[in-house]
Amino acid sequence: MFNNIDEHLINQIGTIVLIVSFIVVFFGYIITAIFSKIMFDILVVRPGLAFIPFYNTYRIYKEYKGRVWKKNWGVAYIITFAIPMAVIGGFVFVLINLPIITGDRFHEEFATTLILGLAVMIIGGIVISVFNFILLFITYLPIFDTKGRRIVLYIEAGLTVLSMFSAFIFQGNTTLANIFSIGQFIFSIVFMVVYFIAATDIRARVRSGKYVLQEKLDYNNLNGYEIDGILKARDRKLVVPVTINTPLNDYQPNNNEEVNRIEYV
Repeated sequence: MFNNIDEHLINQIGTIVLIVSFIVVFFGYIITAIFSKIMFDILVVRPGLAFIPFYNTYRIYKEYKGRVWKKNWGVAYIITFAIPMAVIGGFVFVLINLPIITGDRFHEEFATTLILGLAVMIIGGIVISVFNFILLFITYLPIFDTKGRRIVLYIEAGLTVLSMFSAFIFQGNTTLANIFSIGQFIFSIVFMVVYFIAATDIRARVRSGKYVLQEKLDYNNLNGYEIDGILKARDRKLVVPVTINTPLNDYQPNNNEEVNRIEYV
């Protein structure tokens, strides 16, 4: 009787966890897709690609390469997010579907697998946390081109770091830990609103014709030092006023005067 009750309770808890996980993943997907759609409008990428999970984020990083960042950070994103998440998800699925076995048989058949799986989950979680901090700047710094927006980004990055060590900082103090968690959750919503506003604002500037997307650098004709220098001079901004980015050869010389032309890659 008690075994049936325990099994029923475990099934109910598992169902609740799956439903909550599905809701979180679904809303995360919707938010990412909408943000990607806005960014694809700016980056002149086919809008339908914004609804492909993982690829939409990868494509944003790919389009950043040569415009604001030297490397394609999408590769790091796939390696450090998609692959660990797939491994962790697979392990959780296997764990949920393990038969209930106790005693020596459990130790012989599953103990080593569980230990290795937990080690993979811990390492994967650490890797994801570190790159989550780095990719905050890679993703949002190019569109946070005002002082106020960048301050919001720095605060979010600081809260991300604190959350990594919250177990050590607030150990034994449940009240402070809960207050921090609630505060971080509220600020994450604020941060989400700010980055949607920033992306929408930049799209509006580009559509108005007053701003233009930074051109990609030609890596075949520039060495590493030149690429670093140009990208640094751009101040990591994705779009700039048209007057700054307009090539000089678009202007016609007056009074037949010779004009020295400089081509900007």
